[in-house]
Amino acid sequence: MKGKRVSMQTIADMLNISKVTVFKAINNQPGVSEELRKKIIKLCNELGYDKWAGNSSKSSCNLAYIVPKRYFLENENFYSSIYYYLNKECQREKIQLSLYIIDAHSEENCILPSQVQASHFNGLLIGGELNFPFLHALAKTKIPMVFIDFYISGFKSDCIVVDNYYVGYVATNYLVEKGHRDIGFLGDPKQTTSISDRFFGYRKALFSHDLQYNKNWQIVNNDKITGYYHLDFDLPDKLPTAFICHCDMAAYFLMQKLSAYKIKVPDDVSIISFDNTQLSQDCNPPLTTIDISKKEFAKKALSQMKTRLSEPNLPYQRGYIHTSLIERASVKDLTK
Repeated sequence: MKGKRVSMQTIADMLNISKVTVFKAINNQPGVSEELRKKIIKLCNELGYDKWAGNSSKSSCNLAYIVPKRYFLENENFYSSIYYYLNKECQREKIQLSLYIIDAHSEENCILPSQVQASHFNGLLIGGELNFPFLHALAKTKIPMVFIDFYISGFKSDCIVVDNYYVGYVATNYLVEKGHRDIGFLGDPKQTTSISDRFFGYRKALFSHDLQYNKNWQIVNNDKITGYYHLDFDLPDKLPTAFICHCDMAAYFLMQKLSAYKIKVPDDVSIISFDNTQLSQDCNPPLTTIDISKKEFAKKALSQMKTRLSEPNLPYQRGYIHTSLIERASVKDLTK
């Protein structure tokens, strides 16, 4: 075959099967026996066929980016930024990417997009934690999935995540180094695995420094179903000197609440958060936050999906995103 372009039709002709069968085999779709799939993959490797090289004018790969509405429209554009970078990467590699925003009704009733139900896609990129029944319904389609920014213990799927336990520890330890001993946490650990891990990283840091956890300093300021952040929450009677907020938007609303009570940041209460979105820079004062690269999330998620489609029998992988602490003006140094 030297000098000739190897296509799916080339593979199909050599094995006396249909091009559709080849497509299903290399994209790990149902309808092909395991024995035949292995034979097709083996021949593809021998002939140097690369399904990612754009062997036709149309994309040979269709992916879907699925995200809960509460994370895509009602927050500080964390997941929409990931979509932006995913879309750029897919365009560069001639991969078709479709966006599906799942509203609360569809999520609660496990109503999948019709094209997903029909297994129209080669892979699903899930941005933000959907409820378990909905994820289980997605899994029944047998379409490979990559979870972005969350994981589900025991669930058979690849995921790209932040080491949230570690960054929760880092954020808390930073406050301790600045002289803070009374430290609260803003966020519901039961809402997502990322918040939960950050919360227990915070608890670990408190324990490491012989500091007490005060349950009155653990508050929530967003709605679990809609994702909306609000000011209708109570501040503790005695405030800590600092709060760790599970994201920039949560921190922003806490700052508004404190301001309404004439409580100044950082003079009276210091704040640190996560994500390093544009909002963290626009706050007054600007937020000290943990930077999480949305671009790296997109690149690693797409890379993992390509690996999964090319080698469907690999053990499921958990990839990690690098983080860094961005110091701004929302934390007061009590050691000075």
